[in-house]
Amino acid sequence: MRLGLALSFSLAVIVTWPLAVDPAGGLVGHPGNDVWNHVWGYWWVADELAAGRFPLVTDLLGFPNVGRLFFIDTFGAFLTLPVQWIAGPVVAYNAMVFACAWFAAFSAWLLCRHVAITRLGAGDVPAAFGAAAFGLSPHLLAQSYNGISETLTAGSVPFATYAALRFIERPGWRTSLLLGLAGGVGMLANWYYGLFAALGALILGLATATTRWERVNWRRVPLTVTAAAVLAVGVVSPGLVAFSRSLEGEAAIVNRDPDFVWNSLESHNITDLVSVFRPGKVYSPDLKALHGEELLIVVYVGWALMLAAALGLRSMPRWRDRLPWLLWVGFFGLLMLGPHLYVNGSYFTLFDRRIPLPFLAFFDAFPLFDRISHPFRFVVPVQLGLAVLGTLGVAQLPRGGQAALGLAVVIESLALSPGPWPIARSQTAIPSYCAAMRDDPVEGAVLDLPMGLPNLERAIYNYWQTVHQRPSPYSLNEPEPEVLARSHLARALRVAEAARVDTLPPVVGDLDLVVSGRHLADLGVRYVVMHERFYLRERAALTLALLRATLGPETETTGEGDHIWRLERER
Repeated sequence: MRLGLALSFSLAVIVTWPLAVDPAGGLVGHPGNDVWNHVWGYWWVADELAAGRFPLVTDLLGFPNVGRLFFIDTFGAFLTLPVQWIAGPVVAYNAMVFACAWFAAFSAWLLCRHVAITRLGAGDVPAAFGAAAFGLSPHLLAQSYNGISETLTAGSVPFATYAALRFIERPGWRTSLLLGLAGGVGMLANWYYGLFAALGALILGLATATTRWERVNWRRVPLTVTAAAVLAVGVVSPGLVAFSRSLEGEAAIVNRDPDFVWNSLESHNITDLVSVFRPGKVYSPDLKALHGEELLIVVYVGWALMLAAALGLRSMPRWRDRLPWLLWVGFFGLLMLGPHLYVNGSYFTLFDRRIPLPFLAFFDAFPLFDRISHPFRFVVPVQLGLAVLGTLGVAQLPRGGQAALGLAVVIESLALSPGPWPIARSQTAIPSYCAAMRDDPVEGAVLDLPMGLPNLERAIYNYWQTVHQRPSPYSLNEPEPEVLARSHLARALRVAEAARVDTLPPVVGDLDLVVSGRHLADLGVRYVVMHERFYLRERAALTLALLRATLGPETETTGEGDHIWRLERER
């Protein structure tokens, strides 16, 4: 156990470096991705709880509306509350990223060790291979880069699988309790992973019933497995119900309607079959080229790992020994490919029709599957199954061969795979004026400009809100604040942000424009802040001219290039 803990800690240090020596110097994740929204969520959850409210409703986004929101990583925010109350949301978020990297490697080590001991009688050292293969998986490196903290709780899948194997081998109340808690908590952390764990347990259970019926005490199974299921449902139900209700109705800040999910599957969150096998920093699909996004979809599993897994299969001459993990890798591998076969940058067609895959049947048949918009995340159990087989494979090698193949997995994951490493970090400095806004006794929202930043980059405004604590007209997914939807000023700002650089917008000086500027104060906007660093130089000049003509001279200009207008309501 000490070996597993020490090894997984070392792997977490490597994955998140230099986080271990600089926990507050930067957020783990690229600033063009989800990191700002997630660190905001950590702060919001803690702030609501400190005020005696459960975090389900907020007036901080989409001002002047009040919306329903279930923060997607509420589990992580709760888990790191003590860290946040002591050191703030940045350190709390980073602590969760580090803890997830540690737990992913350790739980993979625990599972691989258990399988190796069951089959070979010893497994501490070979399990180190499985820990490295899963803990350093290119997909998890990419998810850290993407700043999506709830997807880093992937350690719940090997841990729940370990609990499932323990239960299958000895069905009883203790193993039932472990299985129910592991499954419920895993789904609470990330419902994708809870689903993976449940499907994986079902695969292993059915494979055991088919190949080793005599080894299971089936008389104890019905009652104990029911108890495990009831416990898991009891653990996850409050969070799942709150999450589902937050998506319904006009007040929902995040909306997951069927058209959105299907469009995501078909045009954005695509799994390219070639990318499973292609090394190098080549992404397919390349979201930056297609949509101008920094998000990375990585499903590369690694040739060194596949070689080790092949050795593991070779070490099992009987099909009944191979069957459970072959079914595991094959089933999850097919689901990973999404609804239609996509190969080398385009959908593969036969007689001008796309080739349907098993995911499509599951999507149409089962309620949970129709909410899945990221099928590429099924690479997590694929990587885990290969890690288990790889552990059995390296166990057949001499110590030198084990070390060589383990080192090959580490080098391939960190240097040769599409997974980014070292992982980008986002600067945590917050503009100096935010503290003064917080101390201003007059209530009112903050309108940050430009409006035209991509949604995920623009979420830095949410991060700054953790200091000034004032509402923002921006929501999570809306390209333009609703409060400005019919505003002459908003229309002119859009022109200024994207206009030709040789002319001012023709509406400057228009009476309606001036009136719409005053209307902002009447709506409850206290501050307008233009961030010059986010503009091209010429467009910054256009926007400044427009705002000065509309709102008058700035109240303050900071040395950081922020132009601030403090608005007063007409009496």
